[in-house]
Amino acid sequence: MSEEIFKEGGPHGLRPIGPDLYKMRIEIPPDSDGMIGRECPDAICSPGYFKVRIGTGVTEGQTSAYCPYCRHESSPDDFLTRSQRDYAVGQLESEAIKGIDQMIEKSLGLGSSRRKKIDAGMMSIELSYTPSKPMPVSRPIEEELRRDLTCCHCGLDHAVFGLAVWCPDCGTDIFLYHVEAELAVVRKILTAVETRREELGARVAARDIENALEDVVSIFETILKVVTRRHMRTSGVPPEQIAHRIESVIRNSYQNIASAADTFRTHVGMELFEGVSEDELTHLRLAFEKRHPITHNLGIVDRKYLDRVRSGELEGREIRTSAQEVLRAIEISNSVIRRAYERLFLSERSQISGEDAAE
Repeated sequence: MSEEIFKEGGPHGLRPIGPDLYKMRIEIPPDSDGMIGRECPDAICSPGYFKVRIGTGVTEGQTSAYCPYCRHESSPDDFLTRSQRDYAVGQLESEAIKGIDQMIEKSLGLGSSRRKKIDAGMMSIELSYTPSKPMPVSRPIEEELRRDLTCCHCGLDHAVFGLAVWCPDCGTDIFLYHVEAELAVVRKILTAVETRREELGARVAARDIENALEDVVSIFETILKVVTRRHMRTSGVPPEQIAHRIESVIRNSYQNIASAADTFRTHVGMELFEGVSEDELTHLRLAFEKRHPITHNLGIVDRKYLDRVRSGELEGREIRTSAQEVLRAIEISNSVIRRAYERLFLSERSQISGEDAAE
């Protein structure tokens, strides 16, 4: 009976592949940005959801795809999202209903009018058939992601939540390119400061610089927590202990240069600022110390800041910082992160082994 329901060809290229078995191709529509959602097959992976742009990256002979968060390796077809599976089932059901309607009409001998009159002496019978209304099939629901990236190895355009590690197509560790992309956003903010000063005034420009400095400190802290968490996990520390150390022990210690060095040494077993000059370290420390009055005191110099920095600034005055100062802090931070990450994860012994686990 299935051959009467399903007809070869059609918009989905339906064809038989065995007794009562058919194969059909269902195109998953992209989102408004031209990307397709993907979901890690590993149920415990979090966040697990990402997007790729079809036609970029590995476009021929791809037999494996990778989760950018945990590097789970599987067939590309295994990364369909729940919403996409529902969409595919809906398309299949729609084809089945259409085929059943046609089969009923054919078995009853109904014409294009879907009516048939049978005369039987003094009686006449009229048959009519109203086919089922096509079931609407909703497009897959795609989530909004904030970070877009192009893999520097295979060219895949993709989008992820947070700071992912692996390229979904070639499986290469591209974490440092995520870091660079985050810092590039802050650089763009700083390059627009003079334009904002001319258009909106000095106070707005000053706030842009202050916000950029806060972003640099936040990025530095977040990345070091990701690196620390990943190191703990690859070292066999149980997940519940990792969470406790990050949330209750490390807390915000990576916001301060001195405590960051101690924390990294304690929990990672490595010197964080190895290879950093004294001048660079001093610049980074002074820049990071300005975050406290900016974040907690509207940018006004207070006694706590003066006690920690011992600068020539006056209590009660606004903190002084410049775009050039923040730009240099970005470059030093990026260099520190890159050196630490390469020593931990990109050495010859651990290069893309698949044994490293993502954050």
